[in-house]
Amino acid sequence: MNKNASKSTSTIKTGSIYELNGRPPFAQAFPLGFQQLLAMFVGNIVPMILVANASGMDTSHATLLLQCSILGAGVATLLQVFPIRFGNIQFGSGLPVMMGLTYTFLPICISVSVNYGLGVLFGAQLIGGLVSIAIGFALPKIRRFFPPVVTGTIITSIGISCFPIAAYNLAGGQGDPSMGQLHNFVIGLIVILAILILNGYGKGMVKMSSIVIALAAGYVLTLILTMIVGYVIAAIFGYINFSPISEAAWFAVPRPMAFGKLEFHLNFVLVFILLFFINAVEMSGDFTVSATGGLNRQPKNEELRGGIIANGIACIFSSFFNCFATGTYSQCSGIVALTKVCNRWVMGWGAITLTAAAFCPKLASVLSTIPSCVIGGATIVVFSMICMSGMSLVARARFTNRAMLICGPALALGLGISLAKDTLSGMGEYVQMFFGESSIILVAGFAIILNLILPKDQTDKEVEAEYIREISQTEDDAVSAKDQELGTARA
Repeated sequence: MNKNASKSTSTIKTGSIYELNGRPPFAQAFPLGFQQLLAMFVGNIVPMILVANASGMDTSHATLLLQCSILGAGVATLLQVFPIRFGNIQFGSGLPVMMGLTYTFLPICISVSVNYGLGVLFGAQLIGGLVSIAIGFALPKIRRFFPPVVTGTIITSIGISCFPIAAYNLAGGQGDPSMGQLHNFVIGLIVILAILILNGYGKGMVKMSSIVIALAAGYVLTLILTMIVGYVIAAIFGYINFSPISEAAWFAVPRPMAFGKLEFHLNFVLVFILLFFINAVEMSGDFTVSATGGLNRQPKNEELRGGIIANGIACIFSSFFNCFATGTYSQCSGIVALTKVCNRWVMGWGAITLTAAAFCPKLASVLSTIPSCVIGGATIVVFSMICMSGMSLVARARFTNRAMLICGPALALGLGISLAKDTLSGMGEYVQMFFGESSIILVAGFAIILNLILPKDQTDKEVEAEYIREISQTEDDAVSAKDQELGTARA
């Protein structure tokens, strides 16, 4: 009896990369965690680079911002994948997600940092983080406003709104002198083909690591191309620039409140509170992608609540450590849906590596030399999977007339306005910032309103009942698991 129990415990501890819990072998989990890190790393540091450039920061302050962006992402991810429990409250979702700097806040971050300074920005972020904790506690009660047709529409808009980012990277990077040159597209397309071939025909670890293998192949190909083209072009353009590696220190501790004391301006605090609510909606969508794509179930109320609360705590930490607000990274949830690798230790090793990199700028600088065209090729596939994950959720509404009337107009309005920002030019700076810079606010708001006001026929009622049963079943399973754990502990 004891031997069997011991064997069962050992099996649980060892775990599988296709199971949420348990600890797979390091040699199996680390490459997959590194793949997740690569998928989000460039996206995580880009907001800091943009703010540093717009603010005219010197190299030392820009490097510090970069360090802090990595530290903030690592800490936020660790809080999510290894949740902490106090009584009945869980801090962290426990779902397979990666956290990083969210682009929801990017326009306001650039504007505030340039015109008012980072102290004002981090002050507003601190209050927003506190409100985010309150949003987390309330989220299970308002979950009914986000059935699959609404959540799927939001996720689809997230994927589509990321397409231009992937396309610019594929072309060489927005603002880069080489953007649009043929070799960028050739390398990026080779990365795309490599991912598709490895994922379509590969097996085991080869299939699971398709993205990291393709990124490595694209990186090596770029090195070879640079050597073939010759020293002249390499000297002129420096296509892969290794100077940041030689200039970076081996070890440096991120300095808290390096940009002055926090300041609190009511107008920016209110803006951040609204953006944190939108961020919570986006995160709920990514939690749903990870849970449905990797675990074949809806996220539990406890997971949604814990995830939003933990991100609020992480953003408070980031306010003191010079890092912008964090959120789930859709491309990483897309990888979970694509590969079905959902073990928390896979994400955990990625987060541990991120946190270590924050104290070693030289290590971070090595990762930052990956060419934009290589990242672009990988994100073309990943962002498309996010979009398809959203559509698969919408499909659960059986594409009834009501579902199409929710999804179609919401996407058309939100994406249409974001692609034609000048249509809001007469409505003021704040309206342009809220609705023009990102499609998410309009898509989410319009989809929620349409879901509330449009009548339901019999098929729609059946879909709604099925969704409620799934949530109830997930919660019942969670209660049963807790009871089993208590019984085992008492035994």
